[in-house]
Parts: sequence; C-alpha cells; structure tokens
Amino acid sequence: METGLEKENRVLRERVAELERALVSGTDPLLRSLSELAIEYMSVISPDGQLLAAGRPSDGYGSVVGKCVFDFVEPKSADLMRVVFARLIATGCSELYESVGFGEDGSPGHSYLTRAVPLKEGERVRAIVLVSTDITDRVRLEKSIVEKEETLRFAVKASRLGLWQFDITSGAITWNERLCEIFGVAQAPAGFEEYLSLIDPLDQELVKQQISEALTSGIYRNFEHRVRPMEQGPVTWVLASGTVVKDTDGTTLRLVGGAVDITEQKQLDALQQRAARVESLGQLSAGLAHNFNNLLAVILPALELHAEEGSENPALGAALEAALQARDLVRDLTLLTQRDFTNTGVRADPLEVAARVVGICRATFPKDIQLDYVRGSYLGHVSMSATELGQVLLNLLFNARDAVDPSENQERIVELSVGATADNPGSVELRLRDTGVGMTEEVRARIFEPFFTTKPPHKGSGLGLAYSIDRVRDAGGTLQCESLPGVETTMIIQLPLTAVGAADAVAFAPSTRRAASARTILVVDDEPLVRRTLRRTLEPEGFTVVEAAHAQGARDLLKSGAHVDLIILDQSMPMESGVTAFPSIRALSPAPVVLFTGMAPDLLPAGIAALLEKPARSAEIRQVVRGVLEGVVP
Repeated sequence: METGLEKENRVLRERVAELERALVSGTDPLLRSLSELAIEYMSVISPDGQLLAAGRPSDGYGSVVGKCVFDFVEPKSADLMRVVFARLIATGCSELYESVGFGEDGSPGHSYLTRAVPLKEGERVRAIVLVSTDITDRVRLEKSIVEKEETLRFAVKASRLGLWQFDITSGAITWNERLCEIFGVAQAPAGFEEYLSLIDPLDQELVKQQISEALTSGIYRNFEHRVRPMEQGPVTWVLASGTVVKDTDGTTLRLVGGAVDITEQKQLDALQQRAARVESLGQLSAGLAHNFNNLLAVILPALELHAEEGSENPALGAALEAALQARDLVRDLTLLTQRDFTNTGVRADPLEVAARVVGICRATFPKDIQLDYVRGSYLGHVSMSATELGQVLLNLLFNARDAVDPSENQERIVELSVGATADNPGSVELRLRDTGVGMTEEVRARIFEPFFTTKPPHKGSGLGLAYSIDRVRDAGGTLQCESLPGVETTMIIQLPLTAVGAADAVAFAPSTRRAASARTILVVDDEPLVRRTLRRTLEPEGFTVVEAAHAQGARDLLKSGAHVDLIILDQSMPMESGVTAFPSIRALSPAPVVLFTGMAPDLLPAGIAALLEKPARSAEIRQVVRGVLEGVVP
C-alpha cells in the first residue's frame, strides 16, 4: 500500500516524464505555445550533439531534429561547445556559454547566450537541454561602443589634446597623460591651489577670474595662459576650453574641458609681427637712404670741385673723406637689404661681401671691440646671393658682439677671416672667432634649433642661427661651431666654389647714338640741389645742361623740339619713377638714357645705356657721361 508521500512522488515523476515526452513530440499545447512565443530558443540534444527535439521549427531550416547542433555554429564556437558539453557530462552541472552561428532565419553572424542543462537518469546524463537567447544586437552595440571609444582615444591622442575635469563638490582634479605632459608634471594636481601653482604667476589672476566667471554664469569662455616656466626653460602657452556640467536642478557639478599647447602658434605670430615691423623698417630705411643719397649727391661733387680748385684747407679733405665713407655705408646697407626673389643662378664673392659687412659693423659696434678682417686672395664665387651671405655674416657678428662681455676682464676681439679651405681646394672657408664667454656643450648642441636662445627676450629671438644654417645648407655648405667656455667661440662656414657665369656680371650694350658736335645733356631730377650739382659738374667739361624737375617736364621739353644728346634720368621721383617714364621719354628722343639712382630697380628696362649710382663722385659722373656719348660704357 502506497503512502501518501510515495503517491505524490510517483505522480510527480509521471508528470515530468509526460512533459519530457510532450517536449520531444510537441504534443502539449501549453509547452508548444510557450516554445513558439518565447524569446529563447529551446532544444534537446544527445551528449554527442544530435538534436533530439526543438521548441519550434526554424524559419530558415524547418525542422532540425536529427541534425547535429555543431553544424549551426562557427568552427571556433563548435570547439568551445564540445569542451562545455564534456565538462557538463563530467560534473552534471549546468553551463553558460556564448557562441556565434546562424539565426533561425538562416542568416550568419548571430551571437547566442546559451544555458546548457543536463537531463540525468540516475547519475548518467542522457540528454542536454539548450536554452539559447539571441544577443546579436547587444553584441553589435557593445562592439560599436568599443570601436567609438577607440576612435575617440586615437583622435584625442592624434590631436595632442589635454583633457581635464574639475569636480566642484570634492575638489578633485583629473588630467589625462597629455595634459600632464603640457604642464611638465607626472600626475594631476591634488587640488585647485596646486593647480594654480603650475600657472605662470603673471596669469594666475586671469585663471581664477575665468573659472569664477564660469561657475557664476554657467559659461566657460576659452582663454589663453602661460604655464609656470621651468628654470631657464621656454615659455609654454596653453589655450583652455571647457563646459559647465549641471544636474537636473541646475546645481553645478563639475567643469570639464581640454587644453592645447599653442606655443608654436604664439611664436609664429610673434615672428610674423616682427617680420612686419622689419618690413616697415626696411621701407623706412629705403626712403631715408634715398633722401640721404640725394644729400650726398650734392655734397660729394661740391667738395670735389672745391678740392679740384686747389683748396688746401685740411677740413675740406676730412669732409670729403667722411662723405665718401657715408656713401659707402649707405650703399652697403642698401645692398644688404635688397630682396632676392629667386636664387637661381645668383652668385656672390665672399671676399667682397665680408668686407662690406665688416665695414657696417665697424661703424656700429662699440669702439672698444677690436674687429679684424683677414682677407685672403680671390678664390671665386659661391652659390649664394650677396644679400643672404651678408645676412648670415651679420647674424654671426652680432652674436660675437654680444658674447664679448665688457664686464669680463678680457680683450674684446672679433676676427673674421676668409680664405681657402685647407682640406678642400674647391671650397672657401669663412671663420669667425670671438674672445667671448663661450658656451657649454649642452648649449652648443642646441644653438641651431629655432627659437632657442640664451639671450634675454628683448635681445634675441633664437632665429638668427637657425636662419643662417638653413641658408648655408641651401648653398651646399656647412656651418659648425667650436667653443671653449670662458675662452672663445669660433663659427666656421664652408661653401663650395662655383664658376663665375653670365649672371655674375652686369653689362650694358654700348650706345650706337650719333655724337653731336654740340653736346646737350638733359637732367631729370626732382631735387633742385642735385640738378644744380650735375650742372656744376658737367658744364666745366663743355656740356650744355638743361633741366626738368619731373618726367612730364622732360616730355614737354622734348615735344617742344629741344635736341639733347644724353638724358640723365632719376629713378626715385615722387609722381613717376624713372623706369616708368623711360618708355615715353625714349619715344620722344633717341638720346641714350643714364638711370641715376641710389637703389637699382629689380628689373632694368632694355635700352638703358648705363646705371649711375647715387651719390656719385664728380669723376664717376664725367666718366659715365663720356663713355656713353663715345659709345664705350665705363
């Protein structure tokens, strides 16, 4: 006789068996509805993977009973499932695993999360129930999020953007690695006061004001500030940007944002401003040189005329010598500042350039500096314009001047020597030595870096040597530095020599004009003193001189029928330059034209007979005039 408990157990076992048979056969309507409507896909497999039953037929495959479960997953997932099933059979415990295979519609690339439950008979597992959930959308979403996060990390890294966060409640500050690098620290500051200590003292009030305004207004405005400089280190500029994060009730929670190192941009802006000032100064200097040349064009011939008349006044000779030195100085400065729009075929004689630059420095250096120039014999030309080579030498000479410290008990000597290279006969060596303070090996190794300088901010930009080595390398040469701290520094330029070509000589075609028996010269110049001086210089030679104050006056004179044998035409006139007026004047007269100027134009018009540099000595004026009239250009 069964007891009540035994009867209940028997009924329960029979119901479980009935449900198992119904699951396999699909005859139980409740189980069938649950299987068809459930998100999970249920199936029963044998221990070796054969499908014994399925909760519902597949849209893509129909009934899968009798097939192998491993045929519906990728090979890697099949290997994983075999391991899982073996462990489940050995332990009798359920397992959870992920696999990738085909969807119920037959499409590939579906991800499943499956619970594997053993069906046991005694201690033996006779079947495995698989309850699988399609998690494809979740897996794809997670993968997309990971890819976007990686993309964002790569973008932040590539942009060199420093990221920061300031928690208002806790006061905690979070920085990424790049921001620590910008501020030169190993980790983020512990609090706001430590953060302020990393700011340049000149900008600390600005930073406090900007953050206070952001907390008050809810708007974080972009601003620039400097990082506290390291000892003898360069200034670092930062552009800070951010936003204010609030909760739903409007309470400010934190500030978040980024910072970018804009030091190079600041340096370039300063360089552009400096270039603009230099260009303006160059234009001003050109105008001053023109006016000064006009004054010298009067002074020089006048002094020479008095000297030729036999005056024995020593003051007159001194004045003439000073005027000649002033002329050479202005000419050297003008040649040095002329722009080269192309370097193709341009060559320079290093001996002449060095002599010109030394002359400028002797006129401007302190008198207690001994500036020596050791000039070798002529070797040839180098593939570098006189302007660029002169600028390179000026940079080196100015550095040497600054290095010779008057506070030190030492001789202030700067020596420039130009000659053949001992180990390379095909090159020229320019060696500049100074008895200055010298430099350490660490400084010497960096002197050619752009913006590196040991000078105070108002005395140097750190660009002179960088410019110099670039120009020397462009010409195929080398620039090296040798230095002994406290003793001397020597800068050595070696440049390859090049053959002198047609580009190195300026030739004018000799005039083929008829020499009239009565030679009349038309002087066209806006300066009355210059016209008067040319008249006093030429009339004693038997020439007839007529004058015009501007180009239109010259055209009116020629249109009236006046005959002239030669025209001296000023280049720099206020209303119309000589080059501009030349074609119209030439159309009215076949007389040869001599262009009289202190600054030669970039392009000399064809047909100009000769170029007479202003200021000119009386002998030079007469020589050019006679040479043009006689058909032999001096």
